[in-house]
Amino acid sequence: MINRTGFILVKPQLPENIGFSARCLKNFGFSSLDLVSPKEHWPSKKAIATSVGAKNILKRTKVFSSVEKAINKYDIVYASSARKRDINKKHLSFNEFIKSVKRNKNKKIGIMFGPEASGLSNEDIVYCNYIFKIPVSKKLESINLSHSLIIVCYEIFKNIKSSYFNKDKKLNDVINKKKT
Repeated sequence: MINRTGFILVKPQLPENIGFSARCLKNFGFSSLDLVSPKEHWPSKKAIATSVGAKNILKRTKVFSSVEKAINKYDIVYASSARKRDINKKHLSFNEFIKSVKRNKNKKIGIMFGPEASGLSNEDIVYCNYIFKIPVSKKLESINLSHSLIIVCYEIFKNIKSSYFNKDKKLNDVINKKKT
């Protein structure tokens, strides 16, 4: 399932966020990252510097001139948006989004994120099947691009690789915090 899921960054503005995003993917076993019209020339030294151990993902990253071309390989595309859209697309809660990804695990899934300053446009979202929102405080509803990616990667990983989370040790006593 993880191998069938790809991430699409539309018009990313900061190459550092592209590098951080590649690192997020690798942290959770994902490997497919595509870009649509990045603001800065690609490949970028800044992206490579921030990717740390995920340079291999950046080497395979493809750049597309349009969302339409970038999503061709996917059966289902989800769009991340902090704003409610008046558009004829199904809006999913974050939990519904994760359930939908699990339910469609045998399909090729694309998860699309917009530019840091403005998010995805309605013209970009037209190409998606669903829209989802990461739940956050009403005080500040936008999240940094790479932070959004890591939340999504973690939640999918947690739901697909649940055995990683079943290795809890029983904590009977509170450990003394004083230096001994």
